[in-house]
Amino acid sequence: MSQGAFEKLEGQKAKKFIDRLNKAWAGSPFDAERTAVHARSLPFADDWTLAEAGDATSIPEKRCIALDNGKECVPVRFDATFIPSFAAQNGFRIDEDTGDDYLRFWFEYARNPADRFVLIESVDDMPWREEPTPQARKSLAKSVMPIALLRTDTDGVVYSACVLFRDTLFDCQLKVKPSGEVEVVNRHMVAEGLTVSDPLTGL
Repeated sequence: MSQGAFEKLEGQKAKKFIDRLNKAWAGSPFDAERTAVHARSLPFADDWTLAEAGDATSIPEKRCIALDNGKECVPVRFDATFIPSFAAQNGFRIDEDTGDDYLRFWFEYARNPADRFVLIESVDDMPWREEPTPQARKSLAKSVMPIALLRTDTDGVVYSACVLFRDTLFDCQLKVKPSGEVEVVNRHMVAEGLTVSDPLTGL
């Protein structure tokens, strides 16, 4: 399984994953015949994969995202403490080589939906509600950059990154600690009042 790319699990691999998921899942069981499973490796966690299970035949669609090591399946809990706690307990390898991938993972899954911070690595990542003018887009493009390594401190690795919070874009320095915690070291506002969608409602 290539790093970073989700691949569909078929046959016994999918069935065994669903069996593990159902043992840990608090909701009604997933039906192996109706559930599609996709998984990808995690560069910072040699023993764990990230898996998504979805049953599109149920209304509403039943979905679960989980961490799985072939023996144990742990549904992801979307709050600020789950990912760092899981990383510390399971020896995630967070260093200069993997810290940027961990940051992307952290932004995607360690979140409070009502106040979600969104990682922005290009202007195309912006959830535009109304397209900006070409001039405004060009101006933003000069400020928005992919995650970049700045330095390694005694207690973690520091990266620069652009982060969207509600309608405001920030340029941040983020420290990723070996324990899995992420700390905002410094930030300054790039733009505010942007015509973007609310991450919670999509409006």
